[in-house]
Amino acid sequence: MLGPLAAIAVALGGKPAVIAIAGLLALIVAVYIGMRHPLWLYYGTVIFVTAFPFGYFPGVHLPIYLVLGCGSVLAFLLYPRAVRRRSPLMTAVLVLILMSGLSMIVTFSAPVNIMDFAKWGIATGFMFVLLALPNDQLRGIGKAVVYSCTFSGVMGAIAVAQGTTKWVYAPFSIIGYYAADRFYITGGTHTLPKSGRFDVGQGSETFQRLGGMWADPNAAGIGLVIGIALAAILFTGWQRVTLMSLLSVCIVLTLSRAALSSVLVGVALVFIFHKMRSRDRQVIVATLFIAAAAAMSIPAVRKRLTGSLGENDAGASDRIAAIREFPMRLGDHWIFGRGWSLREFKDGPYAFTENFVSNAPLIAVHRGGLVAGLSFVAVIIIGCVVAAKLIRSDSLPYAFFGGVFMAFSIIALNLDHPVVVIAQMAFMYTFFLTFLQYADEQRKAGALDSPKAAAPLSKPVAAQQPKLPATTAQ
Repeated sequence: MLGPLAAIAVALGGKPAVIAIAGLLALIVAVYIGMRHPLWLYYGTVIFVTAFPFGYFPGVHLPIYLVLGCGSVLAFLLYPRAVRRRSPLMTAVLVLILMSGLSMIVTFSAPVNIMDFAKWGIATGFMFVLLALPNDQLRGIGKAVVYSCTFSGVMGAIAVAQGTTKWVYAPFSIIGYYAADRFYITGGTHTLPKSGRFDVGQGSETFQRLGGMWADPNAAGIGLVIGIALAAILFTGWQRVTLMSLLSVCIVLTLSRAALSSVLVGVALVFIFHKMRSRDRQVIVATLFIAAAAAMSIPAVRKRLTGSLGENDAGASDRIAAIREFPMRLGDHWIFGRGWSLREFKDGPYAFTENFVSNAPLIAVHRGGLVAGLSFVAVIIIGCVVAAKLIRSDSLPYAFFGGVFMAFSIIALNLDHPVVVIAQMAFMYTFFLTFLQYADEQRKAGALDSPKAAAPLSKPVAAQQPKLPATTAQ
């Protein structure tokens, strides 16, 4: 039935009609899966967000993750909630969505504003979709995030070893992945001109950076940091050690200062504030010493870190200049921001050239004004309070999760902004917030209260909860 209509629409409407028909077909498929196999949509969303974030349906520029995300929201609305949760963190996220929607309405300038807000809103609101699942299904989703992050990181490591993404991306070219020869140490891609502005340290060289399936090294750093934090609380034994080791190596290969600092400062917070045995402290110190020695033996890492402190580090001076210029750029738009579909949010080279501020809270203010920016800051503050409680718990893995979350909030969100303007990275931050809520519930349930809490890490506390069906009867 749709075949003749599609042919007519294509003949009369061209590419817009192709996109419309593809969207309609994808919606029909999503509805069917949502009705018959709802959990498939949840798993599909997290896998494509983390493993193939820039994958598109062949022939049309329609993100796969977005269709699956919409289907997941539909399943969330159709099926009764297995669990009803409430917390200050969830309330803060809801307020953030509402205030951001208000800013979009006030600054509305074109229909594309609605699309941009919808993508961000689905990504941020996905927290409520996941938290409607019982704990065992939620942990399964979290493990899928970790596996997908590891897959993306390993693929990126292979690309670094080969010096090109040609062979890594080739199998996925059908969904829009094409080879890029090199990602420079500065964070630029092959589409950006190499100039002195992007040099790091005197006499800086260019080095291959791990971008994985996220393509951009800084985005990869964000995803891998979140992956390693989730791996700590969702896995045990050799699986935890293996996954965290792989993710650690991949984080180093991104050469992302924000990612490296988030992990190191997170470990430092745990070392200082977590209640642990002297033997555990000695193990942490020895591990960090060995890891630091191994990392500094790699020329690219050594150049990156030492260059960051050099007088020719343009990045540091540019960040200061961007913050200094921020009030002037915002002008009279402090309350509701400058709008949702600005060029600096979509055109990376333009944003680099114009030196827009690279700071998540300030970008939130730039886009949505103080009503959205302060709501975002409230989410960060509440999250850090929860993370601090986890650091003081008796469980070392959960303390590590809390330490990394706090360090990420303080460092990474102030050095980069993808979690605000890129829907796929907003999804990743949502996963972080979701499992922060999960970890806090485990703490409140008493699973982390004593050194014997190692057992609940493999069998976390969970009430007898109804489950969302993985499939429905025929």
